[in-house]
Amino acid sequence: MFWPFLLGDVFSYALWPYYYYYPFWSYGTAYDYDYGPYVPAYSYYGYSDLSNVYGYTGTTGDSRNNTHANQVPPEVTQSCGGFAPGVTSFPIDRIRQAILPTGEQVTFLDDLATASSKASAVLNASCPNQPPLTPLARLDAVERRLEATIRAIEVVRPALATLYDSLNNEQRQRLDAIGAEDIGHGRETAANGPSGAANLASLCSDQATNFTRLPMQRIEEVVKPTGQQQGALEKLKQTSENAADELRASCPTQTAEAPVARLDEMHNRLGAMVQAAKNVRPTLATFYASLSDEQKAQFNIMGQQNAGDANGGR
Repeated sequence: MFWPFLLGDVFSYALWPYYYYYPFWSYGTAYDYDYGPYVPAYSYYGYSDLSNVYGYTGTTGDSRNNTHANQVPPEVTQSCGGFAPGVTSFPIDRIRQAILPTGEQVTFLDDLATASSKASAVLNASCPNQPPLTPLARLDAVERRLEATIRAIEVVRPALATLYDSLNNEQRQRLDAIGAEDIGHGRETAANGPSGAANLASLCSDQATNFTRLPMQRIEEVVKPTGQQQGALEKLKQTSENAADELRASCPTQTAEAPVARLDEMHNRLGAMVQAAKNVRPTLATFYASLSDEQKAQFNIMGQQNAGDANGGR
């Protein structure tokens, strides 16, 4: 639930920022993927955002209509705790071949492998067994997922710092070259190489805007708020905009030079995203509580209704 293959995005950006900056820093800038309780076929290049707290997506997939509301499909479970499509773990063996560790470096690399496994387990524990069925439950799931990722980064950071500090310049160059090799072999993740990193600040800013963007028109169409409810919805919109402004302020202006510094960059960013979710929750709860049971039922399945409309009511 929320941000598939996140751990792989974090590790890849930490080690190969000029080739893998895009998945992490662009996440939430498009409505291409709805990772809610009605999941379409998985596409790695689709990104989601907090709009899915409201069960909303701008695009749809047929498999959404075949997914029962109280089931989490196997591909979702895999993507929730995985690294990337077809990847089962962090590429420790490939790093080993590149840097040719000697002496204590062998132990340091083994420690990184152990830490990455522990981090994966932490993130797996945040994956839902059942899909959250209300906007508040979805927001809580988002928050748990982000907080788990923060803990995963904290698990990996010491081991990565120790290993990287032990490398000489030649070993660091060979480690960096892995990202370039992937680009050359056609396994790029939508980055544009070193020149693309200049877009990091712009991507991050767009992410901030979309992370808390509300589908206001759709909410009004489905819920039809009246009187006090309309005021609560306007307050939710304003709170969301304020949260987006604060989140935008956490964007880095440039890519950090060292892997551990890049982990710290992402750690800070994820912390800001958690705070944004916390800031939005009370006003969302107030608006949700103001709704009648019938309105709540419509609000809960708003994304499914949108999917049916887009697919000709199927």
